[in-house]
Amino acid sequence: MPATKTLSYCAQLVERHNRDRFLTALFAPITVRERLMTLYAFNVEIARIRETVTEPMIGQMRLQWWRDTLTAISEGKGPPKGHPVAESLADLVEGMKLSATYFHDLLAAREQDMADEPPGTLDDLVEYCRGTSATLSHLALEALDVKDEKTHFAAENVGIAWALTGIARAVHFYAAAGRTFLPGEALTAHGLAIQDLQDPKTFGPAQGIIRDICALAHHHLQIAREKSRAIDLRGLPVLLPATISTAYLKTLKDAEYKIADPRVALQKAPVARLWWNAWRKTY
Repeated sequence: MPATKTLSYCAQLVERHNRDRFLTALFAPITVRERLMTLYAFNVEIARIRETVTEPMIGQMRLQWWRDTLTAISEGKGPPKGHPVAESLADLVEGMKLSATYFHDLLAAREQDMADEPPGTLDDLVEYCRGTSATLSHLALEALDVKDEKTHFAAENVGIAWALTGIARAVHFYAAAGRTFLPGEALTAHGLAIQDLQDPKTFGPAQGIIRDICALAHHHLQIAREKSRAIDLRGLPVLLPATISTAYLKTLKDAEYKIADPRVALQKAPVARLWWNAWRKTY
């Protein structure tokens, strides 16, 4: 594991706020690793907007700032000076010709964070995960110069599963801030409000919703692994979150979907399993 002082600004940002993706990026060749760190740092910047602003309108303004910045980069005007993530992103976008459509889709999906309304159904939740995590996976593959459709298909499903797993594990975190990503339809069916998700005494019915989300994550992992023998191996670092997701889902099941269980709350990424799967060239 590299010492923090040897890491770029982007890599340090990712290590601090999204350690699991940071670990998977380390399995990319050192010559291209910074490309992933740059994209993941950009994702950290936009994913944390809602939790760092006091008003949704301010969050919308920050998203628009990133839209304007990406437009300036695409027009050859360059990024704002003094913003290390934007400067690194400009070099990456210009060097690898990353798809503007993916950036547009990612920022559009993040607009949902500003609404503070939960997705209506499980299908809506999957689309949110597709727009955020899966779109980031597509960009990461482009950054690694992977164009193969089967690899992109697998990465999209891994991205969805990864986001679903994270949402399941973070219910208490979001509820403490007065938010939830649990589908509104399911909350209504179980008679649950945000306040019920904050209190262990009233949390019980939510375990069934989390179980359903985890089952959906498993489904997308299975779809992704159907392509495991056909992928471009250069894209493996983008697929390795599947390994971490599988470990987290197993622990959630063992804990009967009680996310306050220390086994869930304190679980870390299975580094040994990551190394093993990377050596086996699987995910």
